[in-house]
Amino acid sequence: MRIFPLIGLTLILGSSTISLATDIHAQDLPLSENNTFFTGQPPSLTSASSVFTNINVPDVPYLFTINLPKNSVESLGKVTVEPNESSAAIDFQLDQTKGFQGTENNRGKALTLKSVTQDSQTKAISVVFEPPIPPGTNFTISLIAAQNPSIAGTYLFTVKAFPSGNNPTGIDLGVGTFRIYEDR
Repeated sequence: MRIFPLIGLTLILGSSTISLATDIHAQDLPLSENNTFFTGQPPSLTSASSVFTNINVPDVPYLFTINLPKNSVESLGKVTVEPNESSAAIDFQLDQTKGFQGTENNRGKALTLKSVTQDSQTKAISVVFEPPIPPGTNFTISLIAAQNPSIAGTYLFTVKAFPSGNNPTGIDLGVGTFRIYEDR
């Protein structure tokens, strides 16, 4: 029997045993000396929601709430929200984007947005904060859809966070799920 270790994955040939190491961290991967990445406890996507879930409703806020724990070392400089493949595209009014501390039901101080842009190929929306979000902050990004899609279905958005600093390396926070329904 031969054993081959490979980046935390051990395969034992001649049997059906596969074991995965659980202590691999993103910072263990090869990175350039000049990259900035999250250390300590990373940020997390705590919710993704919208109050209006029927088709064709205009001016709908899509809310993404993120927690940057106090024991995170780096501040958060940018968040990207990228739509996954879906039945219909959702057009967002980028100039209406807002950020604030807290949640929709417990709004705090407004956050200053340096820029809000959208990649023409991937449709990913980048929200850059100035100043960066400090550790110990729970905050919400509100993207305003021009209108909910005309097709009922489930719409998914991949959310990534990037630390402030030079050459930031982002981490995937998860997927925000929005369900749009036919009018009843």
